[in-house]
Amino acid sequence: MAKKSLTVLAVCGSGVVSSSMIEQKLTDILGSVANVKVIGLLPTSVKTYVERGDIDFVVTTSPIVDKIDVPVVKGVALLTGFGEDECIAEIKQVAEEILANK
Repeated sequence: MAKKSLTVLAVCGSGVVSSSMIEQKLTDILGSVANVKVIGLLPTSVKTYVERGDIDFVVTTSPIVDKIDVPVVKGVALLTGFGEDECIAEIKQVAEEILANK
């Protein structure tokens, strides 16, 4: 059976550096259970991407001010290492719930 796919937004203040680090972490965390497509972007672009559809959840290191209708995981722990295990557990839980409904 083919792996299901997840599309995740990696959000950081610059849209590049931290989101690239998050992308690698998400691939490491979820790559065994799903094909993971990660899109790195700025907080101001999140609502537009989510409204287009096909976004499963968001991992962010910056505040997202717009209200969106997909799960949002605060991902600062993936960069600092403090609370990383809890953050990874939350990412896995969110991903499992989404994949169960696909």
